[in-house]
Amino acid sequence: MSDDQQTQDTTLPDIDALQKQLEECRKQSEEHLDGWKRAKADYINFKNEQDKRSKEFAQFASMATLMQCLPVVENFRKAFNHVPELLKDSEWVKGIEHIYRQMKEMLKVMGVQEYTELIGQPFNPEKHQAVGQEQRDDFGDDVISQEIEAGYMLHGKVMQPAKVIVNKKI
Repeated sequence: MSDDQQTQDTTLPDIDALQKQLEECRKQSEEHLDGWKRAKADYINFKNEQDKRSKEFAQFASMATLMQCLPVVENFRKAFNHVPELLKDSEWVKGIEHIYRQMKEMLKVMGVQEYTELIGQPFNPEKHQAVGQEQRDDFGDDVISQEIEAGYMLHGKVMQPAKVIVNKKI
């Protein structure tokens, strides 16, 4: 046997072994890459969830303070429903109305939405709190017949339900 042939014989199995090793390395590399991609996707999902939670926490962190303002705004609203006709054009009443509008605007900027004008709408226990019932023929069953207090939402979620009287046909 010549030296070339002997070298060729020993290199051929080595090439096959090296090709198998290379294929194993490629498979292992793909597995590692897939694992890295999954870990990266998991991290991105975790980060997005944390960002969402932080945002929600920030939105509702001031809720206690805002809840303290709602009775004041509601009392203004009720007061303006009872201003005597002779005083409606008074500069003093207009000034107080201006303060009321400023408070409502401040709440709006902070994400608070008032919902009113509920008379005639169906009662929704998620948005309304029934504080009484009455029987009237001009309204259907489970329909709001009187609005006692406005409801308020913070970033689309009810923070204080509207207080209403519900019509019940007996």
